[in-house]
Amino acid sequence: MVSVVLATLNERENLPLLLDRLWRVPLPPFEVLIVDDGSTDGTREFLRSTAAAEPRLRPIWHEGKQTTLRAQCQGIAESRGRFVFVMDADLQHPPEVLAEMLRALEEGATLVVGSRYARGGSAGARDAVRATISRGAEITAKIFLAEARPLTDPVSGLFGFRREIFQPLDRAWRGYKLLLFLLVMARGTSVTEVGFRFEPRGSGASKVTQNTRFIRYFLTELLLARRLETSLARRR
Repeated sequence: MVSVVLATLNERENLPLLLDRLWRVPLPPFEVLIVDDGSTDGTREFLRSTAAAEPRLRPIWHEGKQTTLRAQCQGIAESRGRFVFVMDADLQHPPEVLAEMLRALEEGATLVVGSRYARGGSAGARDAVRATISRGAEITAKIFLAEARPLTDPVSGLFGFRREIFQPLDRAWRGYKLLLFLLVMARGTSVTEVGFRFEPRGSGASKVTQNTRFIRYFLTELLLARRLETSLARRR
């Protein structure tokens, strides 16, 4: 089985189209786990009614904001797939690319990253502020983490991995970039990228780049990833 994990907060307008596209992706038997952090826009009602008729959909409820990192880890902990994919629920990550990403995992990759800058990818139209924050985060990640340096898009929110490499993170850790930790977990194994075209947000506003806490969280995540790197190196 393949598992697809999404974290949501008020994505009622985007989920119907996203799920419709997901069901059409040519994947082996798969499940979609959506971790919702207390949405108030009808997201929960939509998920309940949809899950009642669609057994592949597994909603998970959490009261209050726990940040994307924690929500994604919650979904991964309850997933059953041999291969696990993580993506956003706002339509910026095209679900159709999952088929190509799965092929990379089936052919031996341990971790596959959806990249806006790899061959066939595009960052799309972004305002100057978002582009600056994104590029700054990419450069900083490569400075802090050796595992990030070979990648063109080390802070991507779209990625898939073999379940056996995942190590549960401390529940106190918060943030937005789970990929930083997965890169450390996959150290010494086959990591590859698949290009994708970053699409316009379907509806609503970004929960990350408009948040003034993002930079503080991101720098903290890099330090925690370094700590995890040291811990895993000792075990090996």
